[in-house]
Amino acid sequence: MLKELTKNEWLSLLNIPENRVPTVLVLRGTRNLKANYAKHSAFFTDVFEVGSPNGIFEDVLIGTYKNVDIGYASVYGDAMASEVTHLFGVLGTSLVIQTGCCGALTDSIQSGDLVCVTSAYCGEGAAQYYLPQTQEIDASLELVEGSLSLRSTSVATHKGPIWTTSALLAEGKEEIQEWSRQGYIAVDMETASTFAVAEYFGMQRLSLLFVFDNPDQGEHILLSDAEKQKRRALGEQAVIDTVFATIEDYNHGNR
Repeated sequence: MLKELTKNEWLSLLNIPENRVPTVLVLRGTRNLKANYAKHSAFFTDVFEVGSPNGIFEDVLIGTYKNVDIGYASVYGDAMASEVTHLFGVLGTSLVIQTGCCGALTDSIQSGDLVCVTSAYCGEGAAQYYLPQTQEIDASLELVEGSLSLRSTSVATHKGPIWTTSALLAEGKEEIQEWSRQGYIAVDMETASTFAVAEYFGMQRLSLLFVFDNPDQGEHILLSDAEKQKRRALGEQAVIDTVFATIEDYNHGNR
């Protein structure tokens, strides 16, 4: 069964050269899988596209950035995030970084701000299969502090716990207010799943997100505003810059 597949079996099934197993995996949470895949592909050289004969994996690559092999995948929700993290966990990748957008749960956080996740509540479905009885999973503290020291100072950054859900359209005012009351500063759809699989495989983990909207203020993904779109673009670029700076710092520390 899939759970029992070994590193060598995955390498063979996906035709991945063993010397291309990446040190770091970056996930971009998004509905726009192919658009973000194309955007992120441009950051890398010597790109190896990871696929499989039956199409289980798409929009996944291994590329080189400043002499570091990095895995990248566009994912949406807990199932995709957990599957890709599982694959690279088996292969021996040591660090996974979740990126993407989130919804703010406090009035002090605005569209375009950055959220550096300290822990994620498992309000989705995948984490329970890797860490039964675990409700909340921590990020790697040293990476949290390291990424904060490397971030762009031009974008407001917030550090704290978030809630991960798997049912975006089931978010109502009552749910948003309850998550906020419990102390969660944002909500996303992948981080808890990614963290759970990372913990299972002994991977270090980090989640850096930009804020898309603030549901508690009556905002949601179907509303558009030119100024907020500009802030989101700046926030996403700040995430990308911080992620690559973190990878460079991580690689330097592991030489």
